[in-house]
Amino acid sequence: GAKEYVFPRRERFPVFFHQENTSSIYVGGEGRLYYYDFATRENYTDVRIREVLGALCHGQAPLPLQEDSRNYLTLVEQYGDGLLVCGTGACAPTCWNVTQRKESQPWDGRGIAPFTPDSNTLVVVQDIYSTIKKSQQNREIPRFRRVRGGGELYTSDTVMQNPQFVKATTVRQEEPHQDKIYYFFREDNPDKSPEAPRNISRVAQLCKEDRGGTSSLSASKWTTFLKATLICVDPVTKGNFNWLQDVFFIPAGDWRHSKVYGLFTNTWGSSAVCVYSFGDIDNVFRTSRLKGYNGPTPEVKPGQCVPSGQHTPSETFKIADSHPEVEERVEPLSPSRSPLFHNKHRYQKIGVHEVPAADGRRYNVLYLATDKGSIHKVVELPDGVQNVVEIQVFPNKDPIQSMILDHAR
Repeated sequence: GAKEYVFPRRERFPVFFHQENTSSIYVGGEGRLYYYDFATRENYTDVRIREVLGALCHGQAPLPLQEDSRNYLTLVEQYGDGLLVCGTGACAPTCWNVTQRKESQPWDGRGIAPFTPDSNTLVVVQDIYSTIKKSQQNREIPRFRRVRGGGELYTSDTVMQNPQFVKATTVRQEEPHQDKIYYFFREDNPDKSPEAPRNISRVAQLCKEDRGGTSSLSASKWTTFLKATLICVDPVTKGNFNWLQDVFFIPAGDWRHSKVYGLFTNTWGSSAVCVYSFGDIDNVFRTSRLKGYNGPTPEVKPGQCVPSGQHTPSETFKIADSHPEVEERVEPLSPSRSPLFHNKHRYQKIGVHEVPAADGRRYNVLYLATDKGSIHKVVELPDGVQNVVEIQVFPNKDPIQSMILDHAR
């Protein structure tokens, strides 16, 4: 049965962290870190992280002025032996390391926490990659940065058009210098014709060991950035699902077989799930021509990872920087190259869990959160999918904003 935890007060911008194979959850709120254990009902609220000396936001915030003086927690994640907790810090982004319920001294969190709560943020806590602006000037273009784990790098301002970030992951390959970062996002369509969709869904790649460029202008820029279009089209109806909502990663022993479950919607409010493999994504980036580039191919191809300690040649970077998109598009898995399924529901979030069945096989079960407070459970079968159950989580049909799957429980 369902168990619930009701916040002692309304939280407008909550963030969640759950450690696999535990019954507890941490929730970051306004100036507080909540802890609740669903098995024992133990709970506590840490309010000491509210004590932050803030700065003024100079009216840059899209929130009422009194919001400037508040510390909204925007990140709670496992980091080392404890938790990394970051917040807006009343317009002075701040982080704490929390170990065994004790906080470290606050430290400068610019680039890891935003100045004001913002939904278009993405933070990957391993080395620490982030899409968060380091300056509160609104004119700064969104970038994908490496904040820690090597020198700081950021994407060129011209390679993405008004990006809306969805999710990122790292993929380890056979050679460490070939390890990649992939991130998924939507951006404005450069094709402005009336029949063209307003947004395009993309996947971008970066080499994890990228050392930046060799000139003063490119020294702090990623030099291995390339992007490709994700296709999710029903070949029968020609229905195009071009609005990427969420993705879920399923790792495999061989990284090429690791899968990406992409949840897409369209302008009519329908949803589709398309499944891609990292092998196919990698192949598109390795073999495709660059869109709009007809010149000679340099010895080190754009997007190619170079051996550890080396820099991407400046000639290669210049070509990739001015032609960041590959021609070939990433299609769903063979043999059908079509959506796993689509229907008339508007889904917000996706989770995928592999379960053993009585016939000895293992099947993927999809959990799809709706905008009406329910979760649809769908089983992926060899010849299609089967709807199993609808779970009404919120009786008043509020949209589900966040969903975490625990694979170990």
